[in-house]
Amino acid sequence: MSERDETGSDATAEQAQAVSGAPFDQDDLDAELDITLRVVLSAFVGGALGLVAMVPILFVPPAFFDLFEADALVDVAELGRVLGLEPNLLLGILVFAAGGAVALPLLFVVAGAFLPPREPRYARAITFATIMWTGFIIAFWPGEYAGVLFLGLSLAAHWVYGYVLGRVMERLAYVPQHSV
Repeated sequence: MSERDETGSDATAEQAQAVSGAPFDQDDLDAELDITLRVVLSAFVGGALGLVAMVPILFVPPAFFDLFEADALVDVAELGRVLGLEPNLLLGILVFAAGGAVALPLLFVVAGAFLPPREPRYARAITFATIMWTGFIIAFWPGEYAGVLFLGLSLAAHWVYGYVLGRVMERLAYVPQHSV
């Protein structure tokens, strides 16, 4: 426990102020992140609509140029082995959809409060989608022959996903802001 001086103030607070040189208020330690059920549900809706919006960009042009390989989605379905399910294309699509409609929006609800830009808040979802894109290109890399096309289309698709996710959240609830 910390010691109190005769004025009743906390000695550790004064020590922290002395070390940093910055004014210190005990209330500064109370950080908030206002996440409600409405915010979470709006993120799920935004993620699902974002997936619908990104599919034409992500899958149609590669299929047209015969660059699409379903093996990457079957590889994602390997997660189904945990539940005793045999990996297949349908399971891969379901895992991909669950990630985009549930897992990533939940992660955005928490992490989005810390991402730039400060305003407009919905644009934070584009920043988030760009970060998630880096993992996507590693997981779904089609090979050297399609590299530039894959990079461009997948980045554009992720920006669309992020835009839709952020706009839907702002429309139905809000993008949480971390406050210290």
